[in-house]
Amino acid sequence: MGAPLTDPWAWLTVLSALPLAIAMRGAPWGEPVAEDFDFLRRALFEGTGSLLDGGGSHAFWRPVPFQLYYAAVGRLILSAPALVTALHLALLALGALLLYRALRPTWSGPLACAAATFTLLAEGTRTIAGWSAQFVDVAVFVASALAIHEASRRRWATSLGALLVALLSKEVAVVTGLLLPFMPGAARDRRERVRFAAGCAAVLLAWGLASLAVRHAAHLEMPRHLLESPEAGRTSWPARVAWAFHGSVRAATSLPRIADVHDTDVSVAALLLAVAAALVFALHPAARARLRSAAPWAAWGLAWFALATSTLAPLFPAWQSNRAHFGNVGLGVGTAAVLGAAHPALAGAFVAGRLVLLEAAPGAVQVVTDSLPETGAFMDWAHLTRLQRFLRATRRTLAARYPTLPHGAIVVQENLPHQLEYALGGDRALQAWYRDPTLRWMRFDAFRDSLETPVTVIVQGEGGRSPEVALVDPEPVRLLFRARPLIQSDRYDEALALLDRADSLQRDPNAVKYWVTCGAWRAYAWVESGRDSQAVALARRLSALDPQHLLLRQVLALGLSHQGRLGEARREIDVIESIEPGDPTAAALRAGINAQLRGAVSPGAEPRASPPER
Repeated sequence: MGAPLTDPWAWLTVLSALPLAIAMRGAPWGEPVAEDFDFLRRALFEGTGSLLDGGGSHAFWRPVPFQLYYAAVGRLILSAPALVTALHLALLALGALLLYRALRPTWSGPLACAAATFTLLAEGTRTIAGWSAQFVDVAVFVASALAIHEASRRRWATSLGALLVALLSKEVAVVTGLLLPFMPGAARDRRERVRFAAGCAAVLLAWGLASLAVRHAAHLEMPRHLLESPEAGRTSWPARVAWAFHGSVRAATSLPRIADVHDTDVSVAALLLAVAAALVFALHPAARARLRSAAPWAAWGLAWFALATSTLAPLFPAWQSNRAHFGNVGLGVGTAAVLGAAHPALAGAFVAGRLVLLEAAPGAVQVVTDSLPETGAFMDWAHLTRLQRFLRATRRTLAARYPTLPHGAIVVQENLPHQLEYALGGDRALQAWYRDPTLRWMRFDAFRDSLETPVTVIVQGEGGRSPEVALVDPEPVRLLFRARPLIQSDRYDEALALLDRADSLQRDPNAVKYWVTCGAWRAYAWVESGRDSQAVALARRLSALDPQHLLLRQVLALGLSHQGRLGEARREIDVIESIEPGDPTAAALRAGINAQLRGAVSPGAEPRASPPER
């Protein structure tokens, strides 16, 4: 075994973080979202405090990632989040290097590298590297890798210390504690192994008792919305375990939980590898001898995978591919041991295939739409980067106009794409961005019901567009709602004057939803007051920005019918009915047009469009 600095396979192990980083290109690296703000609030406004509570979590006692980590890098997460992702990547590379060095005394360099880099070359590891809240997985991986490394050198004191850090990072480290004494090479004889096992048992027992005490004192409870969901209640325990194994195996090959276009290719490639290995073992006694020699490592790795994967069963049905990362430490060891025993080239082919699949996995979301294609996961790289992109746009857009906010300021949120409110963590995102615990969000419907609330600005989502966020001034919105009853009572000149004033006060030209809404009301007032040409021209222009806007389509149909362009009007009614099947206005418009065609009514006598709503 060469010295670390002169061992090329050690360097290749460290550099395995580069393909992972490349697969993360185009993402808002490290932008805090969701649970991040629970821990940032604690770190920013309350300090680390006692380590004997959830540190911002209501479910878990994990003081290393929840308290110590956020206390150390909390401000960096907000000011330079990409550096935090770079830190995660470096730590993941360190964990892989520790695993490599633990295997190297009895493994060849190429096989040790293949096993140690297994967890880095997977789609789900991007989430671990790119999201601060997933430092739990970084910490438990690195601490467990250190425990394995130290055990391989029979340095039991430091191995047990690393085990304790792993347990204080994430509960799944129980697997580390259970399997460390049985790791090949961890002890010279049975007596040493028993002593080491006793030490691991003592650490596990001490941590378990402390965890129970802290959970009781801090009133920590597992999230019941997962454990007691109707779907979980209808699913047997063996089925949940099978669910965990199925998802973990697919995550190991960077495949989504549900069927994918790459499934056939991956299945054929896996079958070819298995057949090739079986043929080598059947035809070459030397390969069978290598397999017998590698069997202890293969059994140990697969036991690790089985135990760690089984711990995911209670989380059914909320799948996250990053949760398979820890179990795949063992899968990498077991797979490399078996394939390498047949021939190192087979292990190399396996690594190459996983590199291809990592690169082929869906990349970072570039445009925030209202939803994503179904992958079978509650959270994966696409879902994460969608949230991160929107929150980065929101933070930067707010900061550009408001470098500071008044103490106690209220900011309204409107038209947020699906799941984005969850990413804001209640009021915590706003409070963390401005380092002020008195700031709060208000939903738009609450503002609409109390328009005189002194809000600072409205953050308007612009799903499917870039920029993803625009700022709407509150006064123009108040004027819109003052104009609506005037339009509904046919006082169009007064309403149009208010709409003109609203437009003059709205500063952000990117607020497409605002401009579409105000323009639709203006077009409605025009078409109802006989200004058909202007109404149709405006409605056409705005419909290009929002093709699904019902009022604009109604204005188009009505204005075109007024102009005698009945064929075009009927096509617009078809569009309305595709947007809103059974829409009564569309039915009335169609009846009016049919009456015109029969000569039963004169042009201009058709029904009105629906009064404007917001």
